[in-house]
Amino acid sequence: MPATPQPNLIFMIRTFFLCLLLSTLLPDTQAQITDTTHVDTTITDISHVGILSDLSKTTSYYFAPGKYIDPNQLPNLPFRLGTKKFVHFISPAQVNQKVALRFQLTNTSDREQSTYFCPGFFMDSIALYRLVYRSAQPNPPFGPILEPGPPPLIAALPRQLPDDPDSLGYHKITLAPHETTTFFALLTFIKAPTNNIAPTLTRDSLITEGIILQHKNKTNIDVITNLFAGIMLMMIFYALSEYVQSRKPEFLYYVGYSVCISILLFLKSTLHQAATSFNYFFESFLDNIIFSVGYICYMIFHRKFLETDKYYKPIDRSLFWGSIAITALMGLYIITYFLCPDFQIANNIENATKILLLIISVVFIIQGLRYHNRLMNYIVMGNISLCALSIVSQIMISANFHLVNGTSVLNLALFYYQGGITIELLFFLFALTYKNKMEIVASMQKEERHKLETQRREMEKQVAVLAAKQDERNRISADMHDDLGSGVTAIRLMSEIVKSKMKDHTLPEIDKISNSANDLLLKMNAIIWTMASSNDTVENLVAYIRSYAVEYFENTTIDCYFSMPATIPSREISGERRRNIFLCVKEALNNVLKHSQSNVVRINVTINTHLVIQIQDDGVGINMERLRKFGNGLNNMKKRMASIDGEFNIENSGGTLTTLLVPLHYTNV
Repeated sequence: MPATPQPNLIFMIRTFFLCLLLSTLLPDTQAQITDTTHVDTTITDISHVGILSDLSKTTSYYFAPGKYIDPNQLPNLPFRLGTKKFVHFISPAQVNQKVALRFQLTNTSDREQSTYFCPGFFMDSIALYRLVYRSAQPNPPFGPILEPGPPPLIAALPRQLPDDPDSLGYHKITLAPHETTTFFALLTFIKAPTNNIAPTLTRDSLITEGIILQHKNKTNIDVITNLFAGIMLMMIFYALSEYVQSRKPEFLYYVGYSVCISILLFLKSTLHQAATSFNYFFESFLDNIIFSVGYICYMIFHRKFLETDKYYKPIDRSLFWGSIAITALMGLYIITYFLCPDFQIANNIENATKILLLIISVVFIIQGLRYHNRLMNYIVMGNISLCALSIVSQIMISANFHLVNGTSVLNLALFYYQGGITIELLFFLFALTYKNKMEIVASMQKEERHKLETQRREMEKQVAVLAAKQDERNRISADMHDDLGSGVTAIRLMSEIVKSKMKDHTLPEIDKISNSANDLLLKMNAIIWTMASSNDTVENLVAYIRSYAVEYFENTTIDCYFSMPATIPSREISGERRRNIFLCVKEALNNVLKHSQSNVVRINVTINTHLVIQIQDDGVGINMERLRKFGNGLNNMKKRMASIDGEFNIENSGGTLTTLLVPLHYTNV
């Protein structure tokens, strides 16, 4: 006997056939409405909303092809449901589009509840709408429709902002007790590549805390940015002090670069997701202008600091035309931003500026590595660090790449850019220290060259004066020899002729005239020898002393013996020194003849580093007591030797020994 089906199985079979029959009887229009309005039935309860509640998993979105969406058509748009923790970044091409969001809210509490809705950042305009059903007993929103009814109405919500300066991105929504409603949001975006859709709800009583939590970075990047801003401020003061001291314009350009970059990063950090008019203007326009002006100053600073126009011509041309190109792109960006409605054109110009800066940096690095110069190497290493970490930062922005899991400063692109600038600052300080050191060395060398040049000119003046004096001495000696010498010689000859004619009747005065003329002629010859520059050698001095001594004692009872080296080195000796030495020798020989009562006088000359002249007689010696009282001649000899850095000594040693010692400081001729 066959088994009887269980009651639940029979019920399921009957239900299946009943549903199949109903599906064939329902009209087509009914089916179309059901398809259009079916969504995920998960609804957010605003009575349980806290500081920051994510709406991503219950929000659907729709991108309109143009900038206009009819609010009355919102229920019929083909919305797509977002994913959990959904954040949709708006591409530059989507900035010009209008976006519609749809979400459902309910209030399960017994009293009226309010919340603030934030669709994301950065919205140029936000318009909220709600579905209002006109039937007495409305169907649940987006639930299955079993009976056709009047279509719902779209009602605009009043624009209620929180009492907070940072409030443009928030709109208030209020629900009655146990009310469930579908809401729509129509959004337009500012002209910026940083827009995103990330819908959230915040309880109205916690809106201040919600704004703070929404806008602040959830890592230590604020602390790092403030630290970096402090470093940049110190660099600004340092560069200003360098400019005040040196008046070099490159430090003003570095101040301009530091001010622009520090302002840019400081505002990026402090205005993070701030829903204010100023931040909208900054994110959409001002950040690129500050960035461009900063790097124009940076390139001009490199040209001035490295003196590329003098030492690195290829680099100078690259930096010059690069700064011109960045300036032109900045001007074109300003024109297209304000006059062209399509933001994508302005964004392409901004991207072109960044790409051009990257190319300029790479070209600068490649060209700079060719020069083996420490100053250039420091600047190139700083640019390599800045360029590499800027690329990492841009990749993280473009690809939304995270280096580590979770919330960390290592996942923020701004951190790497700041790190690159900090390393570049360190290398700049190395370069500046090295350049200052080189400038100090160059300044000392210049000062030394100036001092040597001054000494050379002074020496040339002294040489010219000495040459003029020598020329004058030569002229005087020539005049004395030609004029006075011939006259005195004529007097002597005429006196001798008169003596020969008078024979035995010679007058004593004639003998005196002849002797005086002869003595005057000898003295004049000595003066002429002293003044002639051709005699300014040690060899000539020794030869003249020998000739004078032999001639001086020729007609006396004293025998003169002269000893000198076989070879006398050719050393210069000035006319002044030569004259004083000769006069001292002459005075010593005169003393021997007058006071020594000797028969022999020996003159010994030795030459090494000093010229030593010793005059030794075999007479009665010298009375030292008389020397102290009446020795004017000897005192004059001592003074003469002292005036030429020489030494004079006289002593009793088997007669009288007179020693003259003169250092020879002159080079060989």
